[in-house]
Amino acid sequence: MMKRVIASAMVLALMGCVTIPLDQMPITTEKREFTYEYAAPGKSKKELFKDAKNYFAMSYGNSKEVSRLEDQDQGTIIGKAVAEWNLSNNSLLIPHIPCASNYNIIFIAKDERARLQLTLVEGAPMLSCGWTSPPKRDYPQIVEQFNRIADGVGSAIKNQSAVDRLKNF
Repeated sequence: MMKRVIASAMVLALMGCVTIPLDQMPITTEKREFTYEYAAPGKSKKELFKDAKNYFAMSYGNSKEVSRLEDQDQGTIIGKAVAEWNLSNNSLLIPHIPCASNYNIIFIAKDERARLQLTLVEGAPMLSCGWTSPPKRDYPQIVEQFNRIADGVGSAIKNQSAVDRLKNF
């Protein structure tokens, strides 16, 4: 009995010495709101709205992936979506675990210009891995995903989307 008490005390003492590496800690001060500006000389608010709407329709084909509120007169698209990312776990057998986090989308068009804002929000969709946002080492996956979305919106505004390429026949 005494040996168990001593062994338990030693284990607890050693556990206090274990530290989690910084890159495995949850994000804290990392940027969560990303704003992208677009210049579109000669394009009306209505055209820019249509370009963005077509891009989002093609990019988020499954209605379960994004919920949207659209107002063509205001040139706005507001939505909520899910960013998928992989939780690194240092295992050779299973090197990562699929996870997801929620984010907000706001697109605003005006004549000859537009703005897109993507914001990582606290919370995870059902059936995610349990993390509400990625740890520091996996956070760059979110940044890359947001940049790809912004590039896609930019291409759509420049008439370089999949829909625009199909129109050229």
